[in-house]
Amino acid sequence: MNAARTDERCWVLYRIDDNGNEVEMRRFATRSEAEAEMRAFEARGHKQAYLVREDRDSPM
Repeated sequence: MNAARTDERCWVLYRIDDNGNEVEMRRFATRSEAEAEMRAFEARGHKQAYLVREDRDSPM
């Protein structure tokens, strides 16, 4: 039986390097959690850019 799992994480935080490559950093259950973590990384003052994107391929 393949019931929807409530622990699936469907929001992904990516780091974008100087060459435009996206590296997945972590998955989150909610967009707000992912965006809060993105803001925390941005506040550190590093040059990298960060992006939150929904993983639409995740089972819901």
